[in-house]
Amino acid sequence: MYRKAFHYLSGWWSYRLIALRYAGHLRNDLAMAISSSQRNLRKEDQPLLADSVVADLKSRMVPEIASNHNVGLLSSLSRQEREYFARASKTVVLYLGEEVPAVMKAEEIAVMAAAPTGHPLTALNGVNIGCGQRTVSPLLLQVDIMREPVLGIESGEHGDLNASAFLATPNDLPFKGESIDYIVSLHTLEHIEDPVETVNHWLDIVKPGGGIGIVVPDWRYTWDARNDHAPYSHKWNPTPALIEHLFSKHWSDRAALEQLCSYDFALSFDFVLRKQGRFVPFTPPNAATIKSGAERYEQGIFLHGE
Repeated sequence: MYRKAFHYLSGWWSYRLIALRYAGHLRNDLAMAISSSQRNLRKEDQPLLADSVVADLKSRMVPEIASNHNVGLLSSLSRQEREYFARASKTVVLYLGEEVPAVMKAEEIAVMAAAPTGHPLTALNGVNIGCGQRTVSPLLLQVDIMREPVLGIESGEHGDLNASAFLATPNDLPFKGESIDYIVSLHTLEHIEDPVETVNHWLDIVKPGGGIGIVVPDWRYTWDARNDHAPYSHKWNPTPALIEHLFSKHWSDRAALEQLCSYDFALSFDFVLRKQGRFVPFTPPNAATIKSGAERYEQGIFLHGE
């Protein structure tokens, strides 16, 4: 029924989504797997499996989550039951088949909501911070800390590096204030030691009315960074409630929390900050105000090489 198991590596450095693909072609309507309603209040405390079932399954698992043994053990569970089991057993959630690209599609749609509405993406200047995880859109300026493998996966290196990425660290981007229309960042912020100051930096360079779309893991369905010894891996434990707290304490005077948990997958969640103010897009110079070469020559300001 299944072809093989694999690890989906993402994030600024590394982020493991344990997954399994079904044999056969993937549907083109993956976005249909995305919930149209926000899940601000996920029913996390509603038991989907008895404690005895969770304990029994966990006792029979092997360390490699995506092993054929574990797949056979958990494949009879629904996605929601597997998510519940991951949290209850403190293991990484196992996604199967078309759930894998559906999660990816959901995350990408979520962060692109940061783009100011009413303007085509071709007219906007967006930045993708941590593009080595995913490029998302060819209309984004891709930014990363590396272009080729130098660290190794076990050190936390992500798995889809981009040879054309603009090299910069996420907390020190070389853009002047209020010059970027929107920022997207998937599985990057959890690898940064000071996410509050980094988001403040992003708010500095985003225009009034511009947006910041972020996806981070929910540690309760992945792993506890308090036990993470990899130097480039997770530095804190995100949850939706923590993001609401950070927004209230640090960002509410500068932006609106426009979106939170817009898709129904437990592994990760999204949030979009909208900077206060009226958005003004880039406008090309008016041709009527531009002096031609002949006009510059007539006015004595033409530069001419002999």
